[in-house]
Amino acid sequence: MEQLGSEPETYQIMKTIEKSIIENDNVDLEQYLLFWEHVCNVMCSWGTIFSFVVKDVTAKLEKLTQMRSSDPDSYRTIIGMATKESENGTIRNQKPNRSGTGHLMVLNRALEFVIDLLDGVFTSNDENVSTIARSSYDKHLSQLHSWPIRTAVAAALYTLPRKPEFLCRLRGDMPEDDDNQFHDIFNRDGRDIVRRVNKLVENFELTDYNPSA
Repeated sequence: MEQLGSEPETYQIMKTIEKSIIENDNVDLEQYLLFWEHVCNVMCSWGTIFSFVVKDVTAKLEKLTQMRSSDPDSYRTIIGMATKESENGTIRNQKPNRSGTGHLMVLNRALEFVIDLLDGVFTSNDENVSTIARSSYDKHLSQLHSWPIRTAVAAALYTLPRKPEFLCRLRGDMPEDDDNQFHDIFNRDGRDIVRRVNKLVENFELTDYNPSA
């Protein structure tokens, strides 16, 4: 990985997502939140459609950061967090006092959206990013949004740049030669985090819990 004077966000994304994955199918919460901060910084350059995702993700990052600050030992990992909230009876809390585990579950859907979007951009022959984004949005996020937001997203899709410009915005100062490395790490480790969160949901019997309600 080439090192530049000011390290691109894409390099920070790769570093933090790799550091997020720890032993015993666990996820380091501090590194995971840092990973999302860098992803949000990049998403802000992609177009209006992503402002909805960034706003929602940022709100959950702030809540989880506050929880980590108030109880760093319990909120060091996602399993530690779920264990703590299961023991104190808050794990199934809804808005406005949603549990950290609930915030994590919502973030997991957003992560699936970004993974599928970027995987499609890197692997599809379609130069129209709006088509790829629409497919990923409909699959992972549309059911969580109100009709006005879904309508606004549909309109914003048409403003997305085509693939070459989108990739330029994604890279920032990262050399194009590192595209494959970024795609491989993001796709591999991102899907592993999704799997770990889904396993946590099953282990804590939360498959019937809808934290977006």
